[in-house]
Amino acid sequence: MKLFITGLDSTTVTFLKEGGAVVEQEDVQAVDDLEGWIKDGLYDVAVVDLDKSRLGVYMARGFRTKKITTPIVGISRGSDASSWSDYRAMFLENGGDDLLRGPTNPRELMASLRVVMRRFHGAMVDIVEHERGGAKLKVNLTRRTVFVNDEAVHLTGKELSMMLMFASAPSRVMSKEMILGHMYTGGIDDEPEMKIIDVFVCKVRKKLTDIHPDANFIDTVWGRGFRLASQKGEDSAAVAAELSDLKATATSGSDFRSVLGVANKGKQLNNPRNGG
Repeated sequence: MKLFITGLDSTTVTFLKEGGAVVEQEDVQAVDDLEGWIKDGLYDVAVVDLDKSRLGVYMARGFRTKKITTPIVGISRGSDASSWSDYRAMFLENGGDDLLRGPTNPRELMASLRVVMRRFHGAMVDIVEHERGGAKLKVNLTRRTVFVNDEAVHLTGKELSMMLMFASAPSRVMSKEMILGHMYTGGIDDEPEMKIIDVFVCKVRKKLTDIHPDANFIDTVWGRGFRLASQKGEDSAAVAAELSDLKATATSGSDFRSVLGVANKGKQLNNPRNGG
C-alpha cells in the first residue's frame, strides 16, 4: 500500500510504515498542491488532516469532477457549526472516501485504509498468499506474521518490515531507495549504505527457502529493485542461483561483505549485458 499523507504526526506515520505501508509525506497547504501529487494515480490512498492542512471538508470535490480517482481519507476534529455526522456526510458527499475524527487512533486509520483499498481495488489486502512450486507463502498484514507451508518464518524487525512492505503491494516494484526510506525512519544520518538492502533480501530469501526450496518469493527486477514474486515465476532462476551460492557460503555468523559478494556475483551472472 503506497500512501500520500499530509498533516499526520510521527507516531501515526511510524505505525503505518510498520504495518507495511510505503509513505510519502509532504506539507500541503493548497488543494492545487495536493492535486499535483495524486492526479497521476501513483498512490493507493491519500490521507489528509483537514484541520492542519486547512483544505476543508469540500477539498475532494474538484478532484472527482476532474476524474482523479485516488481515494482520499480525511482526518478532522469536526466543526462547531454542525454535528459530526453531518460534517462527515458533507465530506463523503463531496468525493471523500472516509473521514475519521481526530486525533485518530493509528490502528483505526490503518483499518480504514484497508477498507478503502478493498472497496476501491476489489480485493482483500489483510492476508496475502502466493504459491510457487511446492511452497505456499502467507503474509498476514494485520497480525504481522509470515508463514511458508504453515510454518512460521522467524524474521527480525527490519526483515519483517521489508516483507510486509512487499506484501502490501505485491505487483509493485520497490526500489532500493524506497525500501531504505521505509526501513530507516530516523533521518539521513541514521541510514546505512544502500547495499544493506541486498543483505536483508538475501537473508529473508534464505529463511524462506530453509523451510521449502521452492519458496523464492522475492523477485529481483534488475535495474529497478525488488517485488513479491509473481505467480509466473519470473526471475526464479536468477534467485535460485543466488540462493545456491548464499547457502554454500553464508552462515549465521557471516559478515555483510561475504553475503553482499554473493548477491553481486548473482547479479552480474544474470545481467544480459554480461551475457548471462
